[in-house]
Amino acid sequence: MAVALAVHPWHCDARDPYLARVEFGARLEPGNRIIHGAGQDPLGFDAYRACFDRAHQPLVTMTYIGLCHPVSAVVDWGIRVRGELAAMSPVAYIPQIGLNLTGGKEDGNNLDGAVAGGAYDVQIDAFADAVLSFRRPVFIRIGYEFDGSWNNYSPATFQGAWKRIAGRLRARSVPFASIWCAAGGSSGWPTISRLMEYYPGDAWVDWWGIDIFSKEEFANPSLEAFLAVARAHRKPVSIGEMTPRFVGVTEGERSWALWFEPMFGLLKRHPEIKAIDYIDWDWKAWSDRLGFPWKDWGDARLESNSVVRERWVKALSDPIFLNADPDGGVPLPSPEPGSAWR
Repeated sequence: MAVALAVHPWHCDARDPYLARVEFGARLEPGNRIIHGAGQDPLGFDAYRACFDRAHQPLVTMTYIGLCHPVSAVVDWGIRVRGELAAMSPVAYIPQIGLNLTGGKEDGNNLDGAVAGGAYDVQIDAFADAVLSFRRPVFIRIGYEFDGSWNNYSPATFQGAWKRIAGRLRARSVPFASIWCAAGGSSGWPTISRLMEYYPGDAWVDWWGIDIFSKEEFANPSLEAFLAVARAHRKPVSIGEMTPRFVGVTEGERSWALWFEPMFGLLKRHPEIKAIDYIDWDWKAWSDRLGFPWKDWGDARLESNSVVRERWVKALSDPIFLNADPDGGVPLPSPEPGSAWR
C-alpha cells in the first residue's frame, strides 16, 4: 500500500530550476556552479564514484587529519593521501581536508589555545609540506564543527589558532581555500552572535560552511539565518558534510521524499551554496568499527538502493554541478599565481 507523505513548503518540484549562483570572488570559487564532492574514506569514495559515468565524477574527496598529533602522524597522513590521489590518476580529485585541533579526543583538549601560542608550528609546517606534495589545490575546514561541545574550543583561542594556521600556510603559498565550518543542528543551532564569537574575520576566511544531517535541519530558521549572514559577508557556502541521518536510503521513494527532495530544494533556492560533500556510509558499520554513537543513523550508501542511486545520479547530472575533469585538469581558478600544482 502506498504511503502518503506530507508536502512541506521547503520541498521542490524536480522541474524547479536552480537560482543562478552568486559570484563573491573567493579563492577556489567555481562561478555559477556547485562543486560535487563525497567521502569520507577511500573505500566509501571509490564506491560512490563508481555510481557515476566518466563525465560526472565528483570533484572533491574528503579526508581528515588531526593537527595536534605527533609530526610523524601528519607526515604519514600526507604520504597516504598522496598515494591515494596518485592511484586515481589521471583524474585530479581535489581534497577537502577536515583539520581538527583536539588531539583526537572526543572530549576536546582545548588545544586550539596551544596552536594559537605556537606549540604546533612544526605540525603546521609538516601539514603544509604534505599539501604542497599533492600538487593541486585543496579546501581546508580548519577546526571544523568549531561550535560543537565535543571539540571544546574557546572563541578567542580558536580565532588565534585559525590565524596562526592560515598565516603559516599563506606564507608557504599553499594553494588552499579555508572553510569556516559550523556544526549546525548537531550542536543545537547556536545563535549567529554566538557563532561569530569564533569568527577570525573576513580577511582570514575564504568560504563559510555548515554540516547538515537530519531532515529537520533543512527547514530550520537558524539555517536560513546562517546562509543569509554568509551572503552578507560575501562568502560562498560549502555544505562540508551531508548525510541522510535517521533516514538512510533503503526505503527508496520514502527516503528520497524525506531527505533528498528537501536537500535539493535548499540548493535550488540558495545561490550562495556552491559546494556539497555527501558521506556515502553505512553508519552502523562505522559505529561498530570506531565506537561512535551512530548506530541508528542509517545506511546512506547510494549503492544500497537503486531508486535513490538512480535519482541522485540523474540530479547530479544537472550542469549546475561541477564535476572532475576526466582528462586530469583542475576546473577551478588558481588560488595563487604560479602555484606549483599548475
